[in-house]
Amino acid sequence: MKTHLRLTVSLVILLGLSFQAEAKNLYTSQEPVSEIGISANGVNEILAKRNTIIPRPGKGDLNDALSGFTNPTFRVSRSVAFTLNRSGMRHILQSHHPKYWDGSKEEYQTFFDEKMNYRDIVEEIRDVVEENKKILNSLSPNQQCQVTATIGGIFKRRSYVLGVKSGRLIGQFFPKHPDYKLTNPCR
Repeated sequence: MKTHLRLTVSLVILLGLSFQAEAKNLYTSQEPVSEIGISANGVNEILAKRNTIIPRPGKGDLNDALSGFTNPTFRVSRSVAFTLNRSGMRHILQSHHPKYWDGSKEEYQTFFDEKMNYRDIVEEIRDVVEENKKILNSLSPNQQCQVTATIGGIFKRRSYVLGVKSGRLIGQFFPKHPDYKLTNPCR
């Protein structure tokens, strides 16, 4: 739905006919809008347009999705293993799963396939860990860094980023955007 906002003629002359702006949380009397721009035929009006809003998951949705989740361990050697705890999986789902996304936005925002559940994500993590066993085995227990791997995957061949944090915990896992550069690569 488009809602018209009136401008004075002097303001339109000052800005010119090519006026275009973007505003977050701009409200009209009827509904919030996220873009404004001059109409093609109007000299004294601006059209305000509402973008599609992605619904936020209900509080129970994520808890339901994680029911049955047990902290999986990913062994890279006899003495070294990494754990994905509930908090880490919650972060992964809220940041990169379209059904549970909390609305946070990164420069290179990516999402898992909507059909994936936490079990599928754990299997993808297992494959990335397997591809990076040698690197992960060489890390100190308190080291924080990222690795990447392209794997066949459950749904399709895809590149992923896996981030480990202090205590040999998995803290990040997401599909890699083609332009994304690792912020802290493991060495």
